[in-house]
This record gives sequence, C-alpha cells and structure tokens, in this order.
Amino acid sequence: MLFKSLAVLFTCNVLIFSESAFVDSLPKCKLADNECMRDLYQTIIRDIGKTGIKELNIPPVDPIQLRNVSVSIANLLNITLVEGVAKGIKDCVFNKFEINIENEKGSQEITCDVTVKGHYKVLASSPLIKNILGGTTVHGDGNGKVKIEKLNMKFVFPFYAQKRDNGEIYIKCLYKDIDYDYDIKGKTTFFADNLYLGNQEISEPIITFLNENWKFVMSSFGQAFVDKAMEFYFTFAGNFFDAVPARHYISDDLSPYARP
Repeated sequence: MLFKSLAVLFTCNVLIFSESAFVDSLPKCKLADNECMRDLYQTIIRDIGKTGIKELNIPPVDPIQLRNVSVSIANLLNITLVEGVAKGIKDCVFNKFEINIENEKGSQEITCDVTVKGHYKVLASSPLIKNILGGTTVHGDGNGKVKIEKLNMKFVFPFYAQKRDNGEIYIKCLYKDIDYDYDIKGKTTFFADNLYLGNQEISEPIITFLNENWKFVMSSFGQAFVDKAMEFYFTFAGNFFDAVPARHYISDDLSPYARP
C-alpha cells in the first residue's frame, strides 16, 4: 500500500542506442511544440511501461515489483510493503506538458489510476494511537491493497541540457527540486487483513472506517503515499532520459544551451 523505490542509473554508448528499435522509432519534437512533447512522453510511458527496453537495460515498470518499501505517516504509523506490486503507471494520461529550455523549467499535469497490493507489515505504538483506540499497539502482518482512482498531479521541474564526455547532449531533470501538488478526483479504496489492536483483530472496522472516510484520510495522511508515487514516477522518467541522448527525440539544436 505504498509507493517507492527502483533506482538504477544507466550509462549506454552510442552503438547500443543505434541498435534500439524503440529509440530509433521515437518521434522528434521541437521543444516549443507542447502537444508533440506531451504525446512523446505519453508514448514513452505507455510503450516502455509494460516491456521496458532490454537493449538499454531499462526495466518494465507496470507492474513494478516492490520489496521492503517503508513509509512513516506523521510519526504515528510505520508501514512496510514486504513484497508486492504497483500497477497503473503505463496508463497515466498526460493532460499537459510544457518545457522552456531558456529558463530551464518544465511543467506537467498527469492523471493516473494506481493500485498497490501485497504483503504488508504495520506497527503503531505512539501514545496518541493508544489514547484514540484504547489499546497497547496497532500491528498487522497480512495482505493489503490501496487503489487510488484519478490521482491528478501537477508539477514544475527544473532541468537543463547536459553535455557529457561522450559528446552527447541529454535532458537532465533535477528531480529533487520539483514542486508539485495533487488532487484525487476519483476515490481511494483500502483493504487489509490480519490487523490487530493488542490481541483483538480489528481489520474489518478499521478498513470500513478508512473507506467511508477516505477523503479525510488522504487529505490528512495522503502526502506520504503520493510522495512515494512521485519518487516512483520520476525514477522511471530519469532512467529513460539519463540513458537516451536528446537527439533521438528532440529536433532542435541544443548545443547553445548545453553545459556539463
């Protein structure tokens, strides 16, 4: 029920790039053509999402295999997805994409239906939890699932044209400096079993409460989950743009803007 993790940086030479049928088939866009850039990004996510690009060592990301992914919610609850999968990234819809090479800023708006499920563990032993629920600890070890419908994300990302030692120019996004906002335009559904308050099994009443009050839950605690989703998304995007020279998908001459 959380999102995160997958991070591999790739260094590939020109011969490998030329052998990739997918890279060679990419449409080329002018940076000022926002519609073309949006469709390009949509194509990359959709076509690579399920199969990856073996020639470039870029793995598929739908479904994404997750192991030992943890998140802490407001210092009250620690959740670990021991083993599971995340689905839906390849079907994200790009509502908007704009990029400006001169001020080195870009913006995107995407909408996704995301499902994460698998074997979870949870522990909450803070005094606040004890006071609210009247037990010693909340703990669980079982099967869990979160489905978020129409997760709408808007973000602004800094980037620059990076010239590397191999002479190629790449689009380098500075993901750590991204500003974003999100809204859930659909609904969120939770499921979990083997959830306990002390020795009492409380899965059914807790899940019923979460599903009946999902708007409150996500507005109060959803940031931690969406942060993980964003890490996921940008790791995938970084894998592609770190591996593929810009000349394969951008028709403009980027050399006047390039820097190390």
